[in-house]
Formats: sequence, C-alpha cells, structure tokens
Amino acid sequence: MNLKRCDGVYEPDDDSFLLMNIPEVSGRVIEIGCGSGIVGLSYAERGCDVTMTDISPEAAKCAKMNADSNDIDAEVLVGDLFSPIKGKFDYCLFNPPYLPSGEADDRSWTGGKKGNEITVQFLNSFRKYCRVAFFVESSISPIERDTFSDVMFKNVNELEYDFEEIRVVRAEGCHQ
Repeated sequence: MNLKRCDGVYEPDDDSFLLMNIPEVSGRVIEIGCGSGIVGLSYAERGCDVTMTDISPEAAKCAKMNADSNDIDAEVLVGDLFSPIKGKFDYCLFNPPYLPSGEADDRSWTGGKKGNEITVQFLNSFRKYCRVAFFVESSISPIERDTFSDVMFKNVNELEYDFEEIRVVRAEGCHQ
C-alpha cells in the first residue's frame, strides 16, 4: 500500500502496526480514530468491509485520499468515536490517543489528564456496535479493567520500550 502522509494527521507508528496484524479480524470492521487510514485500509485489502471514522476532518480526508489512491473501497466518516455510526460490525479497532497531558489540545495523541479517558469512553460504547474490539493501550495510562465487569480483556500483541510498553488488547462484551 502506498500511504501518503498528511499535515496534522497522526503518522503511523509502532502502535498502528501492532493493530494491523490481528488474524481474527474479518467481515464487517469499524476503525475508530483512523488517522491516515493505514489500519482500516490494511484490513480492507484483506477483504474486510471497512468503515473508518475520525474526529478530525483533515484525518478523514487523508484516509479517504489514501483509500482512493490505492483503489481500496472503504467508507470514511467524520465524527467523535461512534457518533456517525449506525448498525453493527463484526469487529471494532481503535488506536486511541493514550498519552496523558494537562491539556487535551491535540486529540491525535492526548487521551486526557490520565491519558486513558478517551479509551474509557470507547470501552463504554463499543458493545452497542460490536461484540469484539481491539484497542491499543499504554503502560503509561493503563485501563482499570476491573471497572468493566461485563468485558473480558486479553493482551494479544505488545512491544516494550525503556520507558513504556504498548499492547493491543482484545475486549469482548459478555452481555449484549
């Protein structure tokens, strides 16, 4: 895939690549916070029916441009988390902004004061749209898993650095 970078849009990094390699993902897929589109487009290339969203109009435009330039069919919508979504999906994917900050001024990397507030919003909503979700989590701002009694969590991929561990977590809703 030939991916074009766009000013002001999160550039793919290790966390993006971790989310791209999940063999289980198939069927109808929604990617929340698509940025450049690399994750969703990689699944569309494998035959998934992909819808992508981003809160940033610039990111959505970038993802659509990358889909078109690679002749990949994917729907791209602008909106916060699941706000523009209707219907059910087989899988949800999310590479959230997960770094803590005093000011949530750049939602491409800042997840709020603790760093995980946006991920918590995602986890409170994903079960309305799919049974299984995969999201990126940082050891800097881990999710308090025991606060989600109706979700089973399992780490599936991870990378360790001197200062942080990032992992892809599988979340499955127990009750729908």
